[in-house]
Amino acid sequence: MTSLAVARNRLPIGRLLLVVLFIALVVAGFASGALPADRWEPFLLVSTWTFLFEGLVVTLLIGAISLVASLLIGIPLGIARSALKGPPSWIVRGWVELVRATPILAILIIIFLGLSRLGLDLTAIQAAIVGLTLYNSAVLAEVVRAGIRSISQGEVEAARSLGLGFGLTMRLVVLPQALSRMAPAIVSQLITLIKDTSLLFILGGQELVGYGRSFFNFYGNLLETYIVIAVIFFAICYPLSRAARRLEAKQPADERIVVTGEADQIATATSIR
Repeated sequence: MTSLAVARNRLPIGRLLLVVLFIALVVAGFASGALPADRWEPFLLVSTWTFLFEGLVVTLLIGAISLVASLLIGIPLGIARSALKGPPSWIVRGWVELVRATPILAILIIIFLGLSRLGLDLTAIQAAIVGLTLYNSAVLAEVVRAGIRSISQGEVEAARSLGLGFGLTMRLVVLPQALSRMAPAIVSQLITLIKDTSLLFILGGQELVGYGRSFFNFYGNLLETYIVIAVIFFAICYPLSRAARRLEAKQPADERIVVTGEADQIATATSIR
């Protein structure tokens, strides 16, 4: 039996152990009084889930808009990072590195308060979309750059020899292959983006965590509410994580884009070749 087969056989066991551990912790919490039953009663009401669902819709909407906008900005930035030379390249690289090196929370606060002082008043949700787009476009620019560099130079030269200019070569030859190889990294970044929407409540916005805060302020069940919110985020992010792994597993080893660094702070991005 290969090591890969052994690893696959161990996965269900590992998940089962995690489920058993979680159930054991919940039972221990009820038995010790740390999770009193009366604080869970509000979650038996349909109105509770309707209320939290409204917050979830806002979270998913912010995530979707920010991801699309990040791709629309990140792809041109990634192309510029890989194609430009000299001072223009330094400017693009400096911008990307500056944004990636800045904590996302700092970016959100600077945009929310800074633009207000300049006379441009944004709602908390609008500021969150701008901030998340700004940050994730810089991260995705590095992913795009890695994807472009993973394409064989021979294919690029062959396209140019056929008379295709830079734009057509990118659009017809390089980007279709690069985007396919970048798909796992893009899905992984979507997971990070969805989790980062929880920072919106610091700006006073109302998304899933903000709705949860209003909920536990009313019922006085802070711990229980955050447990439920954590489970909701897990239910969204875990399938995406599995999808990213499956996309990566379908790719040949020499076509995989390897991104190293923190999940929300890419340090380097290279191709295995």
